[in-house]
Amino acid sequence: MMKNNLIDKLFQGLFVAVFVAIVATGLMITLPKYRQAEGLDRTCADLQHRIDLKKKEIAAVKDKQLRFKTDREFVEGLARENRRAFPGEIVFTFED
Repeated sequence: MMKNNLIDKLFQGLFVAVFVAIVATGLMITLPKYRQAEGLDRTCADLQHRIDLKKKEIAAVKDKQLRFKTDREFVEGLARENRRAFPGEIVFTFED
């Protein structure tokens, strides 16, 4: 009986040791992956922010392109600012 009790205690201790080793191994494997996932989430958020900024820039460029196609006064105003003229037109500029 004493021998069985000793063997039972030995198996219980061995079971606890194996269980603790399995849990520790799981934690050692999982924690770095969790930290890596957090870093990837931050990178993803940063990239999404940059994508949103680029989309806004593209929308502004498309709006300006539309203005070039449809708004003659806008185009003429830009041309005048850059000292451009229609063929045969005489332009007087006054400098301070």
